[in-house]
Amino acid sequence: MFFGGGLGGWCARNRWPVVAAWLTAVVLSLVGLPRLLSTVGAPSPAIDGAPAGRASQIIARELPQLGQEQLVLVVRSERRTNDDPVFRAATAAAAEALGRDPGVRGVFPLPRAGSTGDRGVFAGLAGVYHDPHNVYALVGVAGDGSTRQLAIPRQRAAIQSAASTVDNEIKAYLLGESPVNYDLRRIELVDLARAELVAVPLALLILLLGLGTLGAALAPLVLAGVSVPVTLGLFGLIAPAAGFDVVLLTIVSMVGVAVGIDYALLVVSRFIEERGRGTPPERAATTAVATAGRTAVYSGVVVVLASGSLLFVRSQVFREFAFGTAVVIGVALAAVHTLLPALLVAGSRWLRGRRDPGAGRWARWARHLMRHPWRYSLITMAILLAAAAPALSLRTGVDFGRGALAGTPSGPALRIVERDGFAGAAGTVGVVLPRRPGTAPPDTGALAAALRAHPGVAGVVDVDNGRTLRLLVVVPTTAPDTGRSAGLAREIRDDLVPRTLPGRPEVLVGGPGGLLLDVTEETAGKLWWVIGFVLALSLLLLALMFRSLLLPIKAVLLNLLATMVALGLTVLAFQHGLAAHVFGFTSLGTIQVHLPLVIFAVLFGLSMDYEVFLVRRIQEEYRRTGDNTEAVAIGLQRTARLISVAAAIMVAVFASVVFSRALELQQLGFALAVAVTVDATLIRLVLVPSLMRLLGRWNWWPGLRRAPVAGPASLHGAPEMPERVNSAPTRKTPQTSEAGPGWIDTVRRAGRR
Repeated sequence: MFFGGGLGGWCARNRWPVVAAWLTAVVLSLVGLPRLLSTVGAPSPAIDGAPAGRASQIIARELPQLGQEQLVLVVRSERRTNDDPVFRAATAAAAEALGRDPGVRGVFPLPRAGSTGDRGVFAGLAGVYHDPHNVYALVGVAGDGSTRQLAIPRQRAAIQSAASTVDNEIKAYLLGESPVNYDLRRIELVDLARAELVAVPLALLILLLGLGTLGAALAPLVLAGVSVPVTLGLFGLIAPAAGFDVVLLTIVSMVGVAVGIDYALLVVSRFIEERGRGTPPERAATTAVATAGRTAVYSGVVVVLASGSLLFVRSQVFREFAFGTAVVIGVALAAVHTLLPALLVAGSRWLRGRRDPGAGRWARWARHLMRHPWRYSLITMAILLAAAAPALSLRTGVDFGRGALAGTPSGPALRIVERDGFAGAAGTVGVVLPRRPGTAPPDTGALAAALRAHPGVAGVVDVDNGRTLRLLVVVPTTAPDTGRSAGLAREIRDDLVPRTLPGRPEVLVGGPGGLLLDVTEETAGKLWWVIGFVLALSLLLLALMFRSLLLPIKAVLLNLLATMVALGLTVLAFQHGLAAHVFGFTSLGTIQVHLPLVIFAVLFGLSMDYEVFLVRRIQEEYRRTGDNTEAVAIGLQRTARLISVAAAIMVAVFASVVFSRALELQQLGFALAVAVTVDATLIRLVLVPSLMRLLGRWNWWPGLRRAPVAGPASLHGAPEMPERVNSAPTRKTPQTSEAGPGWIDTVRRAGRR
């Protein structure tokens, strides 16, 4: 195969050109990185072809003054009221400056609080807000999501400069989806950079403690440090045309560092083991890539396919998750099979391994576990099921994370409108009623009356272009991240419209509230597609890999359990607010709407890493000995340290974003860190070996039979290279050197199956 020992051996022999090629790629990627960072926007959850998106397109086409998105200009004075000439002059100056911006299609003043006799289009909002120190205007902006967000700094500067020219005390803000997303994007970029500054030293410390030498600890970090920038450089080449957002940076950084170190650790450990036997560096690197590198490819394929299931969801956020994961894992695997063997040979003098100091402990644990499989299986299952139970009360929604926005321009704007009873200005629901040219406008009187009588509606605006479109703009009483906007949009679509406009051929529900409804329904509807795809594919791949039916079924069920545990603990921490004081947030009783899908796809793939690491080693021992109990015990002992170190690094990477100011990153980092911890401890080091001990030879039914191998057993399921190179004798480490003398006989006496 291309990713194999032949490629690794060639790169080991031609190490300096290989290192130079990768170094050149890193430098070019770093040079182009600012281009990517300057174009990324905040994630937009819009669903392709959904009613909210189509409604936005119709409004932009038929009412061009309203553009693709409607923002709210908020002007605030602590001293002056809205009838003060200076305040009115400052408001007019801000509106005029905004109207000159190339991305603005129209600025429409809203009725002043306390004014009477207003008969304009927006007269229906006259009684919604009451503070005379505030003035509002509706702003129509054009362009796609990324374009609108990139225009926010320019537009903010224009309105504040114009207002402060009249009076320095007067403040002007823009409120809406794009300003909020722009501020969240900046927060997440800063927090991701800060998290990496914490995660990398932690990973180095863990590697140093786990591997024992500085050279061995640095090699995986170097590989991860190459994989992430090269991946971002590749995306930077197409960034202006593709319109990426911060989700891409998040997934590439987190997954790239985690799996890059994970896969490199696998190969480095194998290389150290070979060198400990006296194998020359080039041969040791070739063997490490041919064995451990093959396992890394299997694991990477599973992760890519699992994350690829997110392509079922018609949203750019999920596409970027899938593509970001696939590309960074592909780059990491390419580096593992080319750059890593070159580095291992070049630095072989600093990579001399030492005897595993934990071998005795793991041997004793394996021996103890093999004697008491029922006890540990039942206790562990009870703990995991109890931790997973809160997932049954999962509720999804959108949460801005007000603590994160407090220090941004969106924070004061949100506080102003919410104190003034105008919280729904940031989450309006648009009811779009298109019609053919020349036909009479639909009678919306009954619908408007029903909306005004609804307890969740603060105001209704009725707009008609006189030709092809009638639009009802519904202002909710609550902010869009309270969880009620989607409920109101659903009630309008499924109840009020059918009841008041019977037989109407097409009515679209849009706006931020309609968008949230679309996202909620799309993610809920595609969840089972994603689960079914991942389960079926995982079963097939693992069956081919392990030549067994029971092992894939067991692996899939335990991965599902690990995912449910992660969701359950995330629900407790964030939805029920048990971690609110620790992480500094206020719970709205939901978790982010897209989180369950992302957690399932990413965690299912990452959890398979440890399943492959452990079971392939057990499989190898079973091929060699034909004794299931002995194979499970040896496989556990030989991989426990590797799994523990790899998992600790992943937890460090994921946990580094838990203290981010962005609630979305907090929830994602917490769920991933918890899931990896549970998976690598209770599941892989307790439950999996216990169940395999109990299943006995049925683990390997129907395909695997004992088969002798040529030479001592390899670390990851392939025969080792011959112990002699160029007729020079090499030293062979006895089987008992790691496990402790005589313990295999003890396990044998405990009973074979």
